[in-house]
Amino acid sequence: MRLQPRQELLSVWKSISRYCGSPDSFFWDDRAGRNSISDSELLLCLLLPPQKLPGIRYDRPDETKPDVRAALAAFGSPVEIPQKIVRLIAVYLNRYTDPQNDDLPVFTVGRYVSTAPDDDTEPTPEQEQLEVVDAYATSVVFCVTVIHFLRGYRPQAREAFVKEIDEVEAKTRKRLTAAMAALQRSFTISVFPGDSREGRALCETVSSEEGYSPALVGRLRQALNDVTAGLRELAGPREGGGIADDVANLLADRDLLFECGWSWGIVKGAEPVKTLTTAYAQPGFAESAPYLYFTVVAVDGIRDLLDTDTRLLGILDQEQQDLARTLQLQWELAQRFWSTIATFGSDRWPIEELPWRTTDEEESDYYSLLVFSLVRHSLAERNAPEDELRRIAKTLEDLADRGRIRRRPLENDPALRLHQPGTWVRLVGAETVVPGAPKVGWRLGELATLLLGRSLALAGQVNDHQLRARLLSLSDDVWRHLARRRLRKGKGTGLWDNASNVFTSLAPREEPSWYFTNRVVQCMGTAAELIRGEPPPGEGLARLASELLIEADDVFDEELLRGSSEGGPALRESMSRQESNLKRARVLLPTRPGTSAALVMEVLRELDKLAAARQREVGD
Repeated sequence: MRLQPRQELLSVWKSISRYCGSPDSFFWDDRAGRNSISDSELLLCLLLPPQKLPGIRYDRPDETKPDVRAALAAFGSPVEIPQKIVRLIAVYLNRYTDPQNDDLPVFTVGRYVSTAPDDDTEPTPEQEQLEVVDAYATSVVFCVTVIHFLRGYRPQAREAFVKEIDEVEAKTRKRLTAAMAALQRSFTISVFPGDSREGRALCETVSSEEGYSPALVGRLRQALNDVTAGLRELAGPREGGGIADDVANLLADRDLLFECGWSWGIVKGAEPVKTLTTAYAQPGFAESAPYLYFTVVAVDGIRDLLDTDTRLLGILDQEQQDLARTLQLQWELAQRFWSTIATFGSDRWPIEELPWRTTDEEESDYYSLLVFSLVRHSLAERNAPEDELRRIAKTLEDLADRGRIRRRPLENDPALRLHQPGTWVRLVGAETVVPGAPKVGWRLGELATLLLGRSLALAGQVNDHQLRARLLSLSDDVWRHLARRRLRKGKGTGLWDNASNVFTSLAPREEPSWYFTNRVVQCMGTAAELIRGEPPPGEGLARLASELLIEADDVFDEELLRGSSEGGPALRESMSRQESNLKRARVLLPTRPGTSAALVMEVLRELDKLAAARQREVGD
């Protein structure tokens, strides 16, 4: 693999230290200023890597490696590094808390929202205070990561610092609960007739040849039976209002189609979420319709809550566990819906038809990549056969080519807009936050990092060696592309992103983006997990190793019959060594057949030396 995670992560830390300076006068701003999302993404660049790669942990000062200490030199000595990180977390938590509203956490979006490309106005201050699903999901990941870090650091911390750690953890838990409640209130369902504009668009997406027909609507509803049953459970015994009405209409009329997932923020009219201590009832402005991007972001964030480590370490308290049960159902429903739609039919899947088309008749390769994320997880959960994994791997390769990552761009190539400025998606309802506010939207511009992360994740999922090699080759190509997009000048050198380094027709950027840099760091973490995992055993290699082991066992047993184990000290030592190698080879055979075969061949060579020595003695 061309990407070497340890070296690259330490390089990112050095660049952050150079750009942000000492934690005592930390510079948080990126090219979009400061907001609750970008600040947490900056901290995640420092907090996430040690969880993916334990060799670069800094929460145990006595075990901090010299290269880690050098990368974080701006934070002080090994004892000071975790202390300074804890205090930066405290600064973040205090900044994004509303003292006038019971110190509830806030998730403001800042300048991450923008007006339409043809609109010269700016978002209003009220719109920059909007909260979006990206902020909630990022906070979930951030808070779980922080608690994990504090759990590891607390036993090592000086007694005088433990109280400060406890205060930070309490505030982190409060933020996590608020983010989970907001995510729950942002889930929605959109129901529409099969012959409506949205229904026809959905039918054409799943079957471009057939298009809309009552028969196709019936087959789609049949395929989505599990999802509709889950929606009935999610709606519960509520008496009208919100999602309950939509689910009731859907169950009563088989001619209706639907989508489910996360809107861009808390849905207008969403019911409050009440916990043991707080009622979360902040007003919602988002339309009651799923957005692909925010659905994928929410699914990825909630996955951290459902992770085995999160459960085993007891990171969630009882209040959060109650919220997590509802979020898990929403998570499963969204994932199952989109994967069913994307793999509908027995011939060519809709996900293979590029670009993906949404129900509001927007088309983009970026949407295809978002849907791919949901499909991959679904295929992993049901242990899909290699043929199906090979099909979506080909889709990834096609997206890399269409995105001009592996191909030279054309003059005035429209594909470059996927990288910069990105696809603009309107946040319907955001203009109602204050009278006269303009329409605002969200920029989707991290195509390359999505491709790298998904190709690495899929490589870790497949068992076929040739397919794995193809995906790793694709990952190398995407990483080569991303490595060239690092900033090369100024304080932000070594951070991301300047796409004009690769596509010279694009406007240059000189300041870093924590949004983009964090996504590159996440890819490095995925690469580290892939390298640390066991590679899939190849069938041919496993068969060869097994046959070699059978032969070696036979030859070794023959030597035992000859009494070789009772010979002189050197011979006894050699036989003992070969016996140990054979035992080790048997242990490694299921997971590392190549290493097993190498050990067995060494045994066979040594045993052949004994046989050859005997023949020479007989000849003499």
